[in-house]
This record gives sequence, C-alpha cells and structure tokens, in this order.
Amino acid sequence: MYFNKKLYAILTLIVILPLSVITSNVSIVYAQSFVIPDEKPTISTTGSAEKEIPSDESRISLAVENTNANPNTARKNNADKMNTIITVLKQAGLSDENITTSNYQITPNYDYENSNNDRIISYTALNKIELKTSANANISKFIDLAVNNGANRVENIDFVISKKTLDENTMELLKDAFKNAKQKAEILASEGNFTIVGVKKIDTSSEGGYTPPAYFYDNYAGDAAEKMPSPSTQIIPQKNKVTVTLPVIFYIGNQTQ
Repeated sequence: MYFNKKLYAILTLIVILPLSVITSNVSIVYAQSFVIPDEKPTISTTGSAEKEIPSDESRISLAVENTNANPNTARKNNADKMNTIITVLKQAGLSDENITTSNYQITPNYDYENSNNDRIISYTALNKIELKTSANANISKFIDLAVNNGANRVENIDFVISKKTLDENTMELLKDAFKNAKQKAEILASEGNFTIVGVKKIDTSSEGGYTPPAYFYDNYAGDAAEKMPSPSTQIIPQKNKVTVTLPVIFYIGNQTQ
C-alpha cells in the first residue's frame, strides 16, 4: 500500500504541473486582448472647390481611309495622301512635335453578303494622326487643309488643359477645399458646443479632376470629295471646370467655458 501511495503522488505531480502552466499562459493572453487604446474624438467633413479654366491645348484627330482589292494599293493610296497632308500642315506652321501617328491598320473585308466568310474581297487601309496645338491656334485652318488634301475622316476635337496649368490651379484649389472643409467643421463645432483642436487625416486620393469637352466634326468624304467651300467652320474652345474634393478628419475637444 505504501508503494502505491507514493506512485499516486508522483503521477499527480506530473499531471498538475502542465495544467498550471497552460492555465497561466491563457490568463496572460486573455488580459492582453482586452487592452483598448484611448482614441481621441473626431469629426469628418469634405471640402470642395471648383474653377473654370480656359483650355490651352487642342487635340485634333483626323484620318485617311480607303478600300482597294489589292492591300498594297490601299496602303500606297493612304501613304501618298497622308504625306501630302503632313506636308501642307507643316507649311502652315506645324512641326513634328505637333503631329503624331495615333493609328495605322490594314483590315481585310470578307464576302459576307454572299455568305462566303472565308473569301477576302478587298482591304481597307486606315492612317490616323493627331494634331496637338495651342487652343488659340487657327484650328479651322488645319482641318480645312487636311480635308482639302485627302483626309476623309475628322473624328473629334478635344480642348484640354496642359499639365503645367492644371497643376498650378490644383494647388490653389486644394487650399480652397481645405478652407471649405474647416469652415464646415467649425459650423458643426459651434452648433455642437465643441472645438476643433487639430487635424488627424487629409485624404488627397480623391482630389477630383476634369473632363474636357469634345467636339465631333461631322464629316466623312469619299475619295472623290470636292474642295471644302469657304468660309471655314468656326470652332471656339470652351472653358473646363476643374473640381477638387478633399475629405478631412479633425480632432475635437470640449468647449472651454
């Protein structure tokens, strides 16, 4: 009986020790998980500012398109006309910096009318260029020269704000948007009997932007198009509205008596 009691005591120690360690670890983790930081009260507002800014750049998209049974002939016809167009545009004052190729393709046309979808009946060549000029330039003059010398697609005209002008105005609008956000917070503070004591966060990821107005030049002329009559179509650039929105989180405190 004495041996059995001793063995029982040893087994009891072996079992109890690990349990006490486990229980101790659990109690520590449990206490740490309930530590809550002391957060300062805040209020969120969104400031906004907008301004109309005149466009200082224009972008004109025009193209030469023709169809021929021979792909090389279609390509050559386009190349000849586009070379002429670029020459007269440069003579009118544009340079290589103002003229860029925006698209070039030769597409096969299949005999869909007779349900012979594998038979190629012709090829359509497309050469598209974009003109970038000052918004104050004589845009109508460049369009007329292009169309009179072979361009049969004038797709659209965009009046835009250059990056430099946009950046300069955005800096001023950011200041105005922040002032607007602060004014809103101060009005709420006055009504709610608290004070604005600082700024926690300013979210500049949603500053805003602008969408340039587009002008669609409704003109598609065939290869036998006549010279465009005078006077030229008047194209007048519009102003762009630039908008900035600025979410701001302010720290608030109790109003002092």
